Amino acid sequence: MSDSLPPVWSAEPHTLAKHRILQEYLAAWMAILSHQSGKLGATTRPLKYIDAFAGPGIYQNGEEGSPILALKVALNHARKFPVPVDFVFIEDDEARYRTLEQQLLRYRESSANSANVHSVKPVNRDCRIVLNEMLDAAKANQAGFGPALVFLDQFGYSGVPMNLIARILAHGECEVLTFFFWRELDRFISDKSKHSGVTGAFGGDEWLPAIDLAADRRVEFMSDAYVKALRTRGGAKFVWPFAMFDDAERLLAWLFFCTNSLRGLEEMKKAMWKVDRTGGFSFSDKHGLGQLTLLTRYGDTELAADIKHGLAGRTLSIVRLKEWVLMETPAYKFKGALALLEKQHILKPLSPPPKRRVGQFADETMLVELNASGPPQSLFG
Repeated sequence: MSDSLPPVWSAEPHTLAKHRILQEYLAAWMAILSHQSGKLGATTRPLKYIDAFAGPGIYQNGEEGSPILALKVALNHARKFPVPVDFVFIEDDEARYRTLEQQLLRYRESSANSANVHSVKPVNRDCRIVLNEMLDAAKANQAGFGPALVFLDQFGYSGVPMNLIARILAHGECEVLTFFFWRELDRFISDKSKHSGVTGAFGGDEWLPAIDLAADRRVEFMSDAYVKALRTRGGAKFVWPFAMFDDAERLLAWLFFCTNSLRGLEEMKKAMWKVDRTGGFSFSDKHGLGQLTLLTRYGDTELAADIKHGLAGRTLSIVRLKEWVLMETPAYKFKGALALLEKQHILKPLSPPPKRRVGQFADETMLVELNASGPPQSLFG
C-alpha cells in the first residue's frame, strides 16, 4: 500500500482487523493504566493515547477510523477512570486532517462531559516532528512521557525510524503498536532508492542479506531481524510480532507490539485472540520448531507439546511457567495444557497445597517439574 490514496478511501480487511485489535486492547489498557496511575497518586498526569497516522477518521463506506474508535472506547467504557486520557491524533495530510476535525466535532460535547477524557487534540503535522517535540518537552520539564500508548499505523515500512521507537520506550509505562507492510517492502526490496528508508526503520543495515534470499527465507529473516532490532535498539523487553494473512494465507503485513510490561503482553494477546476468532484474518508467530501456526489452530494440545519441548528437565514455579508461555508461544491461557501434561505424567507438582486436585494450578507459587526427555533449555531462550 502506498500513501497515494484520496483523502477518504475504502477500508481494506486488514485495516478493519487492526482496528478491532486496537479497540480490544485499549479497553483493557485504559482501565488498567488509569487504575495503576490513580493508586500511585499520579493524578496530575493523564494517560496518553497517540495515533501518529490518524487519517480522516472515516472510510468511504462509513466505517469509523482509528481515532474515533479509540475515543469511543473511553467515552463508552463501563468504568470511570481514576485518571483520564489525553488523545492526540496526528495527521500530516491537510485534506485528511480537515475531515478528521469534522468527525471529531460530533464528539466534542460528550468528550467535554466525560470523566474519562482529559483532552482531544488533532494535529496537522508530521508525526515524527510532533512526537520528538513531545519527548523533548518531557525531558526539558523533567517529567515522564508516559503512561502512553503510541499507535504507529504507517502506510508502508519506512515512516517510523527505530530511534523514535527507542525514545518512546525509554520512558516508563510506554508501549508501541507499529504496523509494517511486508508486501510492499517485498516488492521493492531490490530498489536501492528505498534502502535508506529500510535502514532507518531497522536502525541499521543488518536487513541487507534478505535481498538475495528466497521468498520464504526472506520473510523469516526480516521478521527475526526487526524483532531483534526492536529489542536491542528500540529498548523493548517484550516484542510480539503478529503476522497478518489474507484469506489465501498469503502474508500481508505484521503488527509489532512493543512493551516492557508482561501484563501488557498478556492483554495484547487476549485482544489478538478475540479478533482472530471472528475470522477474516489470522495472526501468527514462530514457536516450537520455528513453524508458523495460525492461532485458531493452536490449542491446549499444541501448547502442551511446546512446553514439553521447551522446558524439558526444568523445575519452575507456575508464575515463571506463565511468563515463558507469554514470551515464547502464541498462547496466554496455559492451565489446560498443564493439566494435559500432568495427566500424561510429564509434569509433576512439587509440594502441592493441601487438598489440591489433579489438574488444578491456582497456586502460582507451586513448583512443578517437567520430566519430558530432551535437553534443558534456558527459561527465556
